This record gives sequence, C-alpha cells and structure tokens, in this order.
Amino acid sequence: MKFESKKFEELSSEELYEILKSRIEIFVIEQDCNFQDCDDWDYGYHVFCRDEAGRVAAYMRIYEIEEEPDVILIDGKAIWSGNLTEEQINVGTKVPDYDAASGHSEEKRNNARTVQMGRVLTLEHGKGLGKELLESGIQTAWNHMGADRIFIEAEDYVEGYYAKAGFIRTSDVFLKDEIPHIHMELWR
Repeated sequence: MKFESKKFEELSSEELYEILKSRIEIFVIEQDCNFQDCDDWDYGYHVFCRDEAGRVAAYMRIYEIEEEPDVILIDGKAIWSGNLTEEQINVGTKVPDYDAASGHSEEKRNNARTVQMGRVLTLEHGKGLGKELLESGIQTAWNHMGADRIFIEAEDYVEGYYAKAGFIRTSDVFLKDEIPHIHMELWR
C-alpha cells in the first residue's frame, strides 16, 4: 500500500470521509470512548494509506503546537487537562514532564519547532503497516513541516512501538479519556 501525506486543504471529500470513518471505528467504537473526534487539530498534515476497497487502513495526523497539553494531579490521579474543567485545573497541581529524559534543555525545548502526532491507527495488524505509517509520519514532520521535535501522547501499552523508532518517554502515566497515556518525544 502507498502512503500519502496531505495537508487538510488538499484532502478530497472522499478521503476526509474515509479518514473520519476509520477514526470513529477505532477511537469511538472499538475503544468505547465517547469524545469529540473533530477537535480543531485536523488542519495540519494527514498521513494515510488506503486498502484495495478504498478504506483508510492506516492513518495519523500531524500538527504544529506551541506548547504541550498539561497533566493535572487531582485526588491522586494524573489526568490530561483537556478532560478537566477550568475549576479542576485551578485546584489541581500541574505534573511536570521529565526535562532530562531527552537530554535537551528547557530553553532548547521551548525554542524547538514542535509538531504533535495523534490519532494513530491501523485497521489491520501484523502486516507492517504500523511501522511504515510511523516512518512516513516522521518523514512528513521533518521534510514537510520543518519540525525539530515530534511530541506524542501515546497509549502506554504501545510505548515499545514508538521506542523502536527512537521516541523517548518523558512522563509518568496519566489518564486521557479514561485511557492510560504517556508523553514521548523524538528529536531530529
């Protein structure tokens, strides 16, 4: 299968439909996670391949960020700030990422052009699509977006998948949409 990398405005209506259909199949139905999938972060790049039937078989989105989302400690639980009210964020305690994990100073991190990968999925497992998808996504971040650093919020059970590509874990486990996640990063 051939991977494509397109900006949001380059997607055809059929491609966008198939992307959203696959995302809903995995993230809403399969994971039984009721959340707003279209969240205003879709205006970056989309990396995907389609199977013979035209379905999006592997996919990720990549978009530029200025700062990472916070993780807040509330009642002993580390929770992604996007799942909290403003009041909960104000009474909770911000949990810092590991600054030393990557070996880069806070100043370098703050001045880096950072992109975030997300909504990573494959419909078929064991065919090498995940590895090809990740390689294609990394190349898109470096070559099309000029990124210095790639940031991800990965489900904790797939840490090894990203580590094989060179990503380094930079946080403890936290809950995002009630699913355990970790922060990871990859530097150019």
